[in-house]
Amino acid sequence: MSSLYSSTNDRLVAGSDARTNVIYAIDRLKEKFPSPIPSQELIAYVLPHPKRHDEQAVKLFKTLLGVNPKISFDPASESYRFKPEYDISSADELLRYLQNQDSSKGIHVRDLKEGWPDVLEAINTLDKEHKLLVTRNKKDSQPRMVWANDPTLFVPLDQEFKEIFNQIPLPSIEDTITALTKMNYKTTGAPASKEVAKVEKKKKKVRRGVKVTNVHMQGLFRDYSNQRPQGTK
Repeated sequence: MSSLYSSTNDRLVAGSDARTNVIYAIDRLKEKFPSPIPSQELIAYVLPHPKRHDEQAVKLFKTLLGVNPKISFDPASESYRFKPEYDISSADELLRYLQNQDSSKGIHVRDLKEGWPDVLEAINTLDKEHKLLVTRNKKDSQPRMVWANDPTLFVPLDQEFKEIFNQIPLPSIEDTITALTKMNYKTTGAPASKEVAKVEKKKKKVRRGVKVTNVHMQGLFRDYSNQRPQGTK
């Protein structure tokens, strides 16, 4: 019984160690990305010396690498490569990916960082060149999401037009509120007036007393003798 428990416990520990080794392998593949790492080199880097020659340990390690969505395996070269959410590592690749999309879907910067740690510098440059639309965090102004932009739509204005535009007087906040109030517009914070629709109650019809008579019986008591045919008694 003790030997059975011991072997089961050893398998659990071995499985736990193997999964921990996969985490180390992913970190190493990230460091070398986009270059792949040969299988034997990755095994020698991650597994401790005794387990490198343990067939069961190596087999389990390779099995876990093969099913991990963040790792790709090339059987031709017997090598592993990190598989980021987006296989993008340059400004040209980023623009090409965004422009070839079927939709205008944006990309989270955190997903780009998986395969491109220095992506922030490129994003800021492309933003200044009007090649990207960028949303930023309010706290630190760091890029959060990016979309494709068309720099041809950015038309610089002459300084003269800018000065004319800036000289256009704008109404004060008080005047704006007054004008909106006259048009029955209310501010967002104003409580909405609840108007309850009045339901008209239908008046009950007064039922008048009706005198009912047996009209259909009236003809039974009339004298029709004068209407009898002649010759009959």
